[in-house]
Amino acid sequence: MNKRNMLGTLVLAATCIFAQETVSETFLWDGGTDTLGRVLTGSNDKTSGYLFDFTDKREGGETAFTFPNEIKANDLGSFYGPLVAAYHGIKATITLGEGYDYPYAAIGFNIWNDEQKGVDISGWGGICLAYQSTIGFSIEVVPENEKEVTGEDNYMTTVLKSPSAVKANFQWGKYSQRGWGTEVPIDDVLTHAASIRIRFEGTAGTSGNFRICQIGSLNQCTGCADEPTLGIGDAGSINAAASSVKVQLAGRVLHIQGNSSAKVEVINLQGQIVKSATASSAMDLSSLDAGVYMVRIAGKSANFSQKILLK
Repeated sequence: MNKRNMLGTLVLAATCIFAQETVSETFLWDGGTDTLGRVLTGSNDKTSGYLFDFTDKREGGETAFTFPNEIKANDLGSFYGPLVAAYHGIKATITLGEGYDYPYAAIGFNIWNDEQKGVDISGWGGICLAYQSTIGFSIEVVPENEKEVTGEDNYMTTVLKSPSAVKANFQWGKYSQRGWGTEVPIDDVLTHAASIRIRFEGTAGTSGNFRICQIGSLNQCTGCADEPTLGIGDAGSINAAASSVKVQLAGRVLHIQGNSSAKVEVINLQGQIVKSATASSAMDLSSLDAGVYMVRIAGKSANFSQKILLK
């Protein structure tokens, strides 16, 4: 074992004096159903799994994410919840900026808690993604105490750009370090993993659009749900069929016909349910503020969501 390998292994061993917690054998974060911006990994810690982002700004860089400008944080301070609810995923433009020699940015989640406690994720077998992107990026596995363990040279794998929606699996065997940090066996990193990150890096001036629809353990991803489209006509009305349910917005009244057991919810961009009803009824939306909302229908033989605009 060389000195770099030994150093990383000793640091990892020092973090494992106490018994490790256990994550779920499998997991799947689905942007089509999440309204909190939170990945459920099996952790019982209330701070686990919330999506976050950062850029090279702390090194003087100018890299930036540009998110849809109509999305605002909800009353709990969550931005990703409203974003995911509105677009069935994490949607943004990334622009790699000047000011730092190695521009980068990342979106990620902590696996066990916000203190980045390390846990064993080796049983996941890898990570799956459902996504579309005009720019390539990487999946990064970050261990507890990454500065001391890997020298921030973490295990990563490349994700190819795909303007159309695709799903893909990335087995642990596809991940590697790049050779400039502390060399550590991947098995040691996977048994002390603290977070998973979607990482963008490259040449300043590079830009691309992306939507991450699903993140899961190996073979759990099913694909991207259709991105909701704003359904408004000349008179501000929509007319859409959802399997056995028909929905029509006329002015400020939402008319619902069909499967009476289906549940209809109107959700604001903060992820809050502001109106709910069953099918075969009408919903008065006159008390709601003007703006964009999501209509979501769920029930037997009915599964539908679409954005609406109230004027």
